[in-house]
Amino acid sequence: MRTLRILGAMVLAGLTSCGGCEPDPEPDISGSTGEDEVRELVLLHPPAEGPSQELFGPARPTLRDVVRQIEHAAQTDSAKGLFLRVGPLGGRWGRVADLVEALEQVKDADKPIHCHFDSADNTSYALMARACDRISMTPGGTLNLVGVAAQVFFVRTLLERIGAQADLLHMGRYKGAGDMFTRDDISPEAEESLGALLDDFDRVLVASIESRARDPRAVIDGGPYHAEAAREAGLVDDVGFDDEAREHARQAGGVEKVRRVPLGARVEEVQLSDVIQALAGEDDDEEPAGARIVLVHLEGSITDGDRPRPGEARSGPFVAAMRGYADDEDVKAVVLRIDSPGGSALASDRMWHAVRRVASRKPVIASLGDVAASGGYYVASAATEVLAHEASIVGSIGVIGGKVSFGGLAEELGVSSVVLERGRHAAWTSVTRPFEESEREVIEGMLRSTYYRFIRRVATGRDMPRADVLRAAEGRVMSGRLGKELGLIDDIGGLGEALRRARERADLGDDAEIEVWPAARGFMDSLSAAMGGDAQTPDQRWADLMRQLGPVGEASVLAPMMLRDEPVALGLPFVLVVE
Repeated sequence: MRTLRILGAMVLAGLTSCGGCEPDPEPDISGSTGEDEVRELVLLHPPAEGPSQELFGPARPTLRDVVRQIEHAAQTDSAKGLFLRVGPLGGRWGRVADLVEALEQVKDADKPIHCHFDSADNTSYALMARACDRISMTPGGTLNLVGVAAQVFFVRTLLERIGAQADLLHMGRYKGAGDMFTRDDISPEAEESLGALLDDFDRVLVASIESRARDPRAVIDGGPYHAEAAREAGLVDDVGFDDEAREHARQAGGVEKVRRVPLGARVEEVQLSDVIQALAGEDDDEEPAGARIVLVHLEGSITDGDRPRPGEARSGPFVAAMRGYADDEDVKAVVLRIDSPGGSALASDRMWHAVRRVASRKPVIASLGDVAASGGYYVASAATEVLAHEASIVGSIGVIGGKVSFGGLAEELGVSSVVLERGRHAAWTSVTRPFEESEREVIEGMLRSTYYRFIRRVATGRDMPRADVLRAAEGRVMSGRLGKELGLIDDIGGLGEALRRARERADLGDDAEIEVWPAARGFMDSLSAAMGGDAQTPDQRWADLMRQLGPVGEASVLAPMMLRDEPVALGLPFVLVVE
């Protein structure tokens, strides 16, 4: 088997990798002759928050990649405008706000921005309406501008039918993460909290399209739109194909050509010597040096563990990195970019402590993306300063814990069990029965302890009276706008603003180096990890598959996080997809 692995690695040696890319590389201007041009950027899918950690498959451009290309176009004299081809951005309201923040620099430089789409949704149209001087649409395209909606799923009856029972407890009146397993409908508290969040999303959408529609509410209620209907409603300026739109952009910029700019980082050739070096466990990556800012990505469900895992924010690697940055005198500030619905209470607390340690020595600016709720907000609260967009999902200061028992299902299948105990609660984790009353009392005590620790952590990190934190807590999920009103957020702003404030606090210039953590995991890194036994497990592959199935699949991923890994979790109160 070892021989087969090595042979396979040699066959793959001709592939390319980004594992050795330098931190935060300069925008790729390959193909540029220095002549005047309009630059074309293609955003058919939402950019990734952080660098790819996957072995195979195309690496998605990160938000930072896209923002830097936009900033470069704004600052470069030879770039006379932008031509954006946009696709559905899937409810990534935080990322859209970051892109608008960057595109405003192009507008401030008096450079035209033309946009074209085949298919667009609420968020991608909001981006175009706020940033583009001209919008065109393919004749056969669709504009899915229909307003925001959220769908919440409940599986109590399904569990009952298969002989299973969810036995869950929570701290916080709005902390309804367990409702999915214990109810068949939405609770009044969850409906109130989710309704307020949708109101804020709706407010952002309406404000975004006001420049395009006299009556935004009527326009939203009239969707979705085919191309001619969108033009009649004034939502697009023209109906045509991308080559025609590109020609309009070229003329607006007064140039001879439109050049498509690659968004991802440059890749490097992988030589046979690199493969041999990886198999030998050698590493010749150069350590970053000199005064710099570190951009740390915390993305995905928060879990406890010492080894990195794609799609998860694991405590071990994060804590180790933050301790290193705390001690590194050349690291002058840290920007902590968070896109996480939470997860493990233990892991969140370890991460909070690590961030707090850095913040006691140098500035830490937390930049909240699409969602930084529950455990994600827990970690953010340790920062020196917390920024979020109006439509970022924040808060959810609450706790859930418990288990699902399958005694009824086992009985139906003819499976019986006998539990022998040497301790009153020795079998409290048994999946064959619900909690006994005395066990529930102990679990409630654990949840209560975690909940009030959460309150204390936020109060300490935010320098807020505990009473004020309690008023913002109870598990309530909210927008960044409301979070600012309640003191959970310092200011409204995106990643670019967070980096600017980090430079300002660290007294560094605009050209200061930015190191990115974790670095992109390219072919060679993944090969080394695979040789070391860190290849993707069947559970991880199942989780990756389930995430592609939307909210139902997401529920199947989140359920083990809350119900199996540990008795106490800090998770978003619903499996939430807002589009």
